[in-house]
Amino acid sequence: MAEKDEMWRIFVAIPLPVPIKEALSAWCGEHKNRLAFAKWVDPEDYHITVQFLGDTSPDRIGEIAAGLLEAAAGIRPFSLEARTCGHFGRPAAPRVLWAGVEGAMEPLRELQQRVVAANEKLGYIPEDRPYHPHITLARKYKEGSRFDPAILKDQAPEFGAWTVEAMVIYRTRMRMTPMYEEVARISFQG
Repeated sequence: MAEKDEMWRIFVAIPLPVPIKEALSAWCGEHKNRLAFAKWVDPEDYHITVQFLGDTSPDRIGEIAAGLLEAAAGIRPFSLEARTCGHFGRPAAPRVLWAGVEGAMEPLRELQQRVVAANEKLGYIPEDRPYHPHITLARKYKEGSRFDPAILKDQAPEFGAWTVEAMVIYRTRMRMTPMYEEVARISFQG
C-alpha cells in the first residue's frame, strides 16, 4: 500500500513476451564476456519504453491509465520484431547497449505520440529528442575497458517477432530484481 507523499518512478512501455526475453537473454549471456558493461538488465525487465513519466504519486495511476485507455482507442494489435544490436553514447565507452526494434513502426510511433499527448494533458512534459524505440540490454561500459563496435557490426541477431496487444505502466523499484513492476495494463482492442 502506498504511503502518504510516497512517489513512484513510472513509465509507459510495451511489454515483451517470454520467448523474446529468452532469446535476448541467451544472446547477452553469450556476449557478456566480450562486452564489459557494468550493469546487465534482468531479462524480466526487458521492454520498449513509450514514455518515461518520472516521480509520480501512486494516486495518479488511475487517471494516467484512463488517459492511456483513451489514447489507445482505435489502436489495433500490431507486429514488431527484435533484431540487431547497437549502442548509445561515445563509441569508446557507450552508455547503453540495445536491441533494435523493427516491423510495424507506424502504429508504434502513432501510439507513442498519442501517449505523450495524453500525458501532456496531465502535466507531463514530453522529451525534446526524437523517439528511438529499442530494448535496453546493458548500461554503462566499464572504465578502463575498450569497447570494440566491430563486435556489434559482425552481429545480426534475430530475436523474434510478436504481436503487440497492450501497453503497461511500470513502477521502478530500485535495487530489486526484477526492478520493474507492472501497475496497470491497457489492451489494444482496435
